[in-house]
Amino acid sequence: MRPAHAKSVCTYVVFYRYWIAVVGVMEDYIYYRIFGYAATIIMHLSNIYFMAKGIKKEHLDDPVLKSFSNLQARYFTCWTFGLQIIYAVIGLICDFSTLRNKKNINYKLPKHLKGLRDTLFAAIIWPSTFLVFTVFWSLFLYNRDLILPASIDKVLTPISNHVIHTAIVPVVLWELLFRPRLEPKSHLGYVAHSVFHLFVYLLVLTYTYLERGMWIYPVLTKAYGTIYFPIICAVMLFIKIFSYFIQWKLNNIVHGKYINKKPL
Repeated sequence: MRPAHAKSVCTYVVFYRYWIAVVGVMEDYIYYRIFGYAATIIMHLSNIYFMAKGIKKEHLDDPVLKSFSNLQARYFTCWTFGLQIIYAVIGLICDFSTLRNKKNINYKLPKHLKGLRDTLFAAIIWPSTFLVFTVFWSLFLYNRDLILPASIDKVLTPISNHVIHTAIVPVVLWELLFRPRLEPKSHLGYVAHSVFHLFVYLLVLTYTYLERGMWIYPVLTKAYGTIYFPIICAVMLFIKIFSYFIQWKLNNIVHGKYINKKPL
């Protein structure tokens, strides 16, 4: 065998072994993701049940608790864990579809389904999760009355509080750890989705104020009419965009040697 040909064969063998190793790792990832999606759905749905069960008829005599109960769907936290549930369902659909077709080497997820999965996580869920975690715990530790008055503890247990404000972070970190993604050449589309999502939420807050004459977050009540109100909105936008870009740095650190391969 000629030296050049032998070198070519050796290179092919090394590449083939490396590719098999990568594929093996990626196939393992899919099972970890399925576990994560199932755990996310169970955790959040169970917590929703216990939060609903914790609100008794007598609690509705308290104006603060009544407002909290009636307006839960307008809290950004609820939007975020609700979207985590939706994303987990989409993830299960995608991964089970991939497993069913794993013998078909040419199989690809439907473009619109993969696009929805990628956009929902990168542009909405990841940035929103860290916005909730950062803003809530910063204000809670500084002065909890600015974000979650103590009276709400009657209907929101410490465990439920941590599920919706703390456990949401491991959910997205798990996804980042076990789903390698290619960083987009342009971030404009994702950033636009992320900004639009926050803009829509601010419209909901404004509508609630116009409808009920109140801001659902005490910190906004105190800041309204001062320079601090637009500053708070600007800080929220900054955290969201900053968090968006951080995910790609982490993705490249964790999956640097795999990101040039097709993610499952």
